[in-house]
Amino acid sequence: MPKVLNNGYVELIESFGHDQAVIRNARRCWRSESKGESSDRNLIRHLITAGHKSPFEATVFTFDVKAPLFVARQWFRHRIASYNEESLRYCIALRDYYIPDGLTGEQLDQWKKHHESCFDFYDELVHNQGLKKEQARSVLPIGIYTKFYWTVNGSSLMNFLHLRLDKAAQFEIREYARVILELVKEKAPMCFEEFEREVINKRA
Repeated sequence: MPKVLNNGYVELIESFGHDQAVIRNARRCWRSESKGESSDRNLIRHLITAGHKSPFEATVFTFDVKAPLFVARQWFRHRIASYNEESLRYCIALRDYYIPDGLTGEQLDQWKKHHESCFDFYDELVHNQGLKKEQARSVLPIGIYTKFYWTVNGSSLMNFLHLRLDKAAQFEIREYARVILELVKEKAPMCFEEFEREVINKRA
């Protein structure tokens, strides 16, 4: 399971379709037959460069993600997908929060002290004062970790990667996108190697 940030992860837990499903669906447009791997790769490249995205919807991926809450909220803006998130209305929040690389000395101490204080107050409200979890969660910082399943088709995934691997995207979500690209290249190498070559690497 690839680790991301100080205590997050992203794992590809299920997928189907892959390269051949995209090739099959694309060739229906021209009533054409495969002439081998080179021909298929050229077709994938053409689909990507021409912006013909619908054949990539034949691939579907489900990821198990653990990410800081502020990263998840950016992630959920990608609406053509399915999300199932662990709910702090029903679950007790775990004492688990994001710590950026590079924090040292007093800054690191203050970062930890603030988060630990928030969790101390949360625990007091829930365990000793009987406040409902759905209300007590409001005292927790947005850097706490959340977990969710993300199911997305190949076309929407490419859109996510295109936006979140851009240098303008926030560092933390870029780290998740970087790992995700490597994971899906293992399952659909033609599609995502060509996507990386023609879109990500050629970005100005």
